[in-house]
Amino acid sequence: MPTENERKDIQKAMAYDLIRIFEKNPEKTYTAAELKELIDAYISGLKQ
Repeated sequence: MPTENERKDIQKAMAYDLIRIFEKNPEKTYTAAELKELIDAYISGLKQ
């Protein structure tokens, strides 16, 4: 089981990865459903 510090590092890494995904298309506006799909795909390990 990860320690609290490891969990925080994982959360920060996930946030950074998602920022990079969003920066690929800065003009795009995402709906709540699209954000959910992106996050689900990220968690599932699917390539977007």
